[in-house]
Amino acid sequence: MSEADRVLVVDDDTKLLAGLERHLGQRFAITTAENGPQALERIKSHGPFAVILCDMRMPGMDGIEVLKRFAEQAPDTVRMMLTGNADQKTAAEAINDGRIFRFFSKPCPAATLAEGIDAAIRQFRLVMAERKLLEQTLAGSVKMLAEVLSLVAPETFERSVRLRTWALQVGRQMGLSSLWELELAASLVHVGAISVPVEVLARHRSGQSMSPVEANMIRHIPQIGAELIRKIPRLETVAQAVLHQGQWFNGEGGADGGPVGHAIPVASRILHALIALDDAGRGRLTREVLAVLDYNPGRFDPAVVAAARACLHVSSQDDESGWARLTLPVHGVKAGDLIETNLELESGKLIFAAGQTITHALFVRLTNLQSMYQFREPVRVRRMIGVD
Repeated sequence: MSEADRVLVVDDDTKLLAGLERHLGQRFAITTAENGPQALERIKSHGPFAVILCDMRMPGMDGIEVLKRFAEQAPDTVRMMLTGNADQKTAAEAINDGRIFRFFSKPCPAATLAEGIDAAIRQFRLVMAERKLLEQTLAGSVKMLAEVLSLVAPETFERSVRLRTWALQVGRQMGLSSLWELELAASLVHVGAISVPVEVLARHRSGQSMSPVEANMIRHIPQIGAELIRKIPRLETVAQAVLHQGQWFNGEGGADGGPVGHAIPVASRILHALIALDDAGRGRLTREVLAVLDYNPGRFDPAVVAAARACLHVSSQDDESGWARLTLPVHGVKAGDLIETNLELESGKLIFAAGQTITHALFVRLTNLQSMYQFREPVRVRRMIGVD
């Protein structure tokens, strides 16, 4: 019996509950509830549940409403119904509104219920295994894209890391429920930059003039990024957020025919404001930089501006606890170090930008480059205390 496979049985008949608990309790981790509100409370006190088996006819909140609420609050729980009123209308409502897995009519032998619960648990495990696989696939795919960006355009990657931190602060301030989508969008907002030569990115970043061809490359970064992200299953909303990162809230100054106002994905509206701040402050947030949000009235979502003003004033303060600052020769840099100065070749070519964490892949690249080129020495890093 696995504690992860808890079963909730809901019925206003206390004798029936006692009987089911007696017959099924040796085989399953049974929790009982005598009514709908008590069942919903069990989600917090005893959940999560793999299966809920709910009676149809109960005073107050009936079984269909209970299962409907479970579908909203605990969508992974497999829902089954037990009722003495097995008419067609009841069954149809249970299936359509409660989205049940199986339907049992009273009286129902304990062996039949046990068989149904076994099947429901197998269904629950299948759903959870598929979700874990998808999450791992998504995480691995996003990490791979980020690593590619860090290798091809380290300074651009460093900006994405910063935007991710700011975006999460703003998203929490706004009370957004889908922070994971915002986090991914911020992490991958500049992934389209892998299509642009590093020299062009550097000129764009420094504000130098560019040829029409180069300007067109920069203009298409969001579109290319969105196309790359769409290749990852279930990231369409993230791709849309990246695609519309330059869209003005009032429709002016953005792409013709693009969404306007609240039709723009909220992640796009947040990123649009944060990219403007990053461009203005080159990674530093001051009162003068935050004033950029007041320029061009109508460009930014007022709700995003209010949230940014409320929470980003502390974003430039580094948490020093648990970290040690070190000045090292380049060969002393280790995986896990956060570099605080640009890591450059003697020729001045940027290899890794300040603010970047050296991952295993970046450490391998750094080791290979050291065998071929001379670096400017020394470099300042932050290293977690206790790491040898």
